[in-house]
Amino acid sequence: MKPRWLSAARRLGWPAALATLLTLAAVAGAAWLPREQQRLETERHRIAARRAALQPRAAASAPAEDGATLAASLPPDSARQARTAALLSLAAELGLPWPRSEFRYQADRELGLAQYRVAMQLSGRYAALRSFVAEALKRDPALALESLRLRRDADGQLKAELAWVLHMQAAK
Repeated sequence: MKPRWLSAARRLGWPAALATLLTLAAVAGAAWLPREQQRLETERHRIAARRAALQPRAAASAPAEDGATLAASLPPDSARQARTAALLSLAAELGLPWPRSEFRYQADRELGLAQYRVAMQLSGRYAALRSFVAEALKRDPALALESLRLRRDADGQLKAELAWVLHMQAAK
């Protein structure tokens, strides 16, 4: 003796069985979804509360930077020539001729800070100039690009005027 539902299912075929299965899955999903949404909302609130609790501590634990701390983190003035040579040799490595450069030293002994300004005129391809700037800033964290001016001459050659600032501890 076969159950009635089995004979009815055989009579209706596989489309009815698939429809029944999908209906049962939809009912199960409808019962499960509100509970899952509530769990996710509780988790969001917990994470937001933890984030809010951490923010004041992070601000309080950050050290107060003053001129002395900044100066102590910079390279010494004695490294100026080596840093300048590294900058110029990087330009040469990338095939960027620099026919003219200007240098100017400025120190504030009270703060213990010094700046060495290097003005360069380069010519070359845009990609090489961009690589030069990116690599120079990556290699020397106390180096800053103060200004950059690009122009094309009549021959289509790209000319660049760069102004760098090497920050360092002032000589004592």
